[in-house]
Amino acid sequence: MESHFTGLRMTELYCGLKLNADKSEVLWLGTRQQIAKLSPADKDLVLSTGSLLTSSNARDLGVAVDENLTFDVHARACSRACFYHLHRIRQVCRFRDEPATRELVHVYVTSCLDYCNTLFAKSIVAVRQRLQHIQNSTARVICSQSTYTRATPLLRNVHCLPVEKRIVYKLYVLMFDVKYGSVPAYLAYLCNVCTDERLRSTSRGDFVILRTRTRTANSAYIVAAPSAWNALSSELRTIT
Repeated sequence: MESHFTGLRMTELYCGLKLNADKSEVLWLGTRQQIAKLSPADKDLVLSTGSLLTSSNARDLGVAVDENLTFDVHARACSRACFYHLHRIRQVCRFRDEPATRELVHVYVTSCLDYCNTLFAKSIVAVRQRLQHIQNSTARVICSQSTYTRATPLLRNVHCLPVEKRIVYKLYVLMFDVKYGSVPAYLAYLCNVCTDERLRSTSRGDFVILRTRTRTANSAYIVAAPSAWNALSSELRTIT
């Protein structure tokens, strides 16, 4: 903990960086047990320009990052936005045909569900269920069905993958681009093909999967993406 304080003080002292306390906030990341050990005095950082107050979540590129990295806050915000748009679309869908309704749903709802959805890989069940509830409602709106209609046949009719499979599909696409060198260098750097000749993984062309001990680490792209790709059949992985 002291290293975090020291790092901030050294940044101020030697780099000349002045943080505006009114426009800055601190987000401590860790498990619930680790966060609970921090006292209020430890959480709020005191700098020469003022005190930086602690926040339980922060937004980065439109994604709400919470202190436990469960992304539950982001899922809740996505749910509120999607149901707002679904309510408005349902009001006008009787004046439009199904293709037009489907396009409205795709623009305002599906795009929100798919944005950075790889962050939810191997996330807690409650988060994925919340997102699946949104998708079930989109299928009912597109097919002009009531709230109590079973969603699984409707999703099949509109050719829509469930949320969890959409997340895995996104990981497949990213790993395919990693394999053929069409992704940014920082993504390609995170995923490496196994080169140890003593392992069967090398002959199969598998990617290296880091060993982890926590759920949060399993959700990281560097672990979730290679795990998903290695689980594919050899026929699919050799498609160019």
